[in-house]
Amino acid sequence: MRFQIMDQTGHSEIDFDTADPAMLAAAQAKFDELVKGEKKAAFKKAEGGGGTLIRAFDPTAETVLFRSPLVGG
Repeated sequence: MRFQIMDQTGHSEIDFDTADPAMLAAAQAKFDELVKGEKKAAFKKAEGGGGTLIRAFDPTAETVLFRSPLVGG
């Protein structure tokens, strides 16, 4: 599982080996930190491009993109 995190500096990536229960728990904790703590929007990337907004941790996702939510005016 790969997390791609977009922020003011560009982006960073974190890889997790989800076959390892400790790494899976770390991935879930990081997901919660980003979505609930930093209020980032999470998207499960799809093959061929695009993605789906997810609000809960999905251990089957290969790549999750996190970005700041859009703000309307």
